Amino acid sequence: MVVEEDGLKNICKMSHNKFLNNVEDAVQYLFSLPDEEGTTGINISLEPPDDGAESDADDPSEDIVDIGEENVNLLGARILAKPPHIELTNRNSCHEPCSSWSLPVIVPEDQECNTHKETKLQTEPPKKKQKKHKPTYTWEECETEQCDGTAFSGQQVHKPSVLNSWSDEGLTPVDVFKVFWDEEIMGMIREETNRYHQVKFGKELSVRFDELHQVFGIFLLSGYNSVPNRRLFWSRQADTRCLAVIQSGMGLNRFEDIVRSLHFVDNSKKPTEDRIFKVRPLFEHFNKKFMNLAQPLPVTWAIDEAMEPYYGRHGLKQFIRGKPVRFGYKFWCLCSTEGLLISFKLYEGKETGYEEGLTIGESVVETLSKGTVPKGSNGYIDNYFTTLPLLESFRKADINLTGTIRKDKVRDVPLLLNMKKKERGYAEMYRDNDKNIAVCQWNDNSDVKVATNKTDTVSLAMGKCKRWSKKKKEVVCLPQPVIIQQYNKGMGGVDLFDQLRGKYRVAFRKRAWYFPLFRFLLNATIVNGWLMYRIIHKVTQLDFLREIVNVLLKPSEKPSRFVPLKTPDCVRYDRTDHNIVMGETQRRCGVCKKNVKPKCTKCDVALHVQCWVKYHTKE
Repeated sequence: MVVEEDGLKNICKMSHNKFLNNVEDAVQYLFSLPDEEGTTGINISLEPPDDGAESDADDPSEDIVDIGEENVNLLGARILAKPPHIELTNRNSCHEPCSSWSLPVIVPEDQECNTHKETKLQTEPPKKKQKKHKPTYTWEECETEQCDGTAFSGQQVHKPSVLNSWSDEGLTPVDVFKVFWDEEIMGMIREETNRYHQVKFGKELSVRFDELHQVFGIFLLSGYNSVPNRRLFWSRQADTRCLAVIQSGMGLNRFEDIVRSLHFVDNSKKPTEDRIFKVRPLFEHFNKKFMNLAQPLPVTWAIDEAMEPYYGRHGLKQFIRGKPVRFGYKFWCLCSTEGLLISFKLYEGKETGYEEGLTIGESVVETLSKGTVPKGSNGYIDNYFTTLPLLESFRKADINLTGTIRKDKVRDVPLLLNMKKKERGYAEMYRDNDKNIAVCQWNDNSDVKVATNKTDTVSLAMGKCKRWSKKKKEVVCLPQPVIIQQYNKGMGGVDLFDQLRGKYRVAFRKRAWYFPLFRFLLNATIVNGWLMYRIIHKVTQLDFLREIVNVLLKPSEKPSRFVPLKTPDCVRYDRTDHNIVMGETQRRCGVCKKNVKPKCTKCDVALHVQCWVKYHTKE
């Protein structure tokens, strides 16, 4: 609030040490000062409460105080969260403004001001955000040499060392399946499923290992033998019956009870900040299992995203336009060129599990690959992950990394902006010799930009490719950089894994949000098992899967049920100590064969009251 008054003496030299009780007294005091020539200004600054702080009143009010011919709008009492400050300045003076001083105008009732001291109004400018240091690069155009067909060799087939022992031991497909789902993880699932059923429904489920295998077998069966309703698996009609399920001995009600209570963690030990605690033990187990079985790790790998379909409601569900699976959970996957899943990570949001100072793409690549893949290996990523600092970081770690890159990340590189004017097959390449990074742009149907830290002569050479020419109506041979050929052959690992996983994906659905995450792991183990098993034995993915299902659904050896012995006639008809009590469960009546709870304590036979005399009377 600004009050103009003529005749105030040089404010800069005035000393105002008088303390007043409220704004009205302060204004009265200012108007009582002697008149002098000149015009000055008096700034009365009322400091508002901090952003988000609660004041003493919900809505501000106004009090109008008449002072001579002026009307001064004042804030009502008990509005501000802390006492305001009054600053006196001389706007017409060439000298510096006078020192500001504070008046404890408004004091809350629950606080008492015991001392009145002059305090300066300290106004600190907001701190500026420190900009991230942007590295500088020195780009030089490098000459590309023509590469003959023998200079570039194809990718090597990855063969894990564990296959030697599998071949010697003669493992079958179901044995390979049980290598992934070993006794440790199955024991944990059995224990947590029984615990959840006991807590939720108040009775024991007592699920066995063979029953869990049968449930998994029915899950996998739905991937290639689909029915409109999963209950039709137990139908005995000729058009829908499934003998594998019916002959397995797994009843529909028993199956529903196990699936309803399927759990992987103790809910009473829920962590506060883990959003996927329900499947965290499974993720840790299979990340470790995939990594151990893939040793030695492949020299060619790729990182990309994979989607698991989910149409329910959950905060981690993603939507990606243009993907075959648009709705679901998003996984970051590290795969070999053959599609073997080595490591994975669920996308849990922008601010969860990522290193500070890095983009999400950079952090994902650092987490999945650094310290994991061997030195000297070749990695391939797409334009979501690729940045020049990331390539520089991997160059220091002695890991070759290549990826397509977006044009906004290579603005400093002197590339042509309009490649359409150039003929098809035109390429240009720039290199930073100090940091060993190269950027290539090639004109195909559209311009393709690739960045790499592989700066050897072969990678930066020019090869050839075949394309269909609409103008000539024939296949023509075009120049193509070798680095793009290497990228095309090494990048498709995650897409191949995604294709194989979706080929016979489990069709069962459940309302629980974590069931699709379990389904992702179940399908991933089938894909990984088949990719490794087919190196030893030539078998298709469907035959591999069918053999697993047929073994898992074999009838299990059930424990024999207790069959009570027949009551001797001398005991049954002796008419002594035959008392009736209420049994714990229903049993078949010894006379009419209907369900009943009352039973005879001596004969241990369930009986209706009306059947009591008939059973104990000899005809």
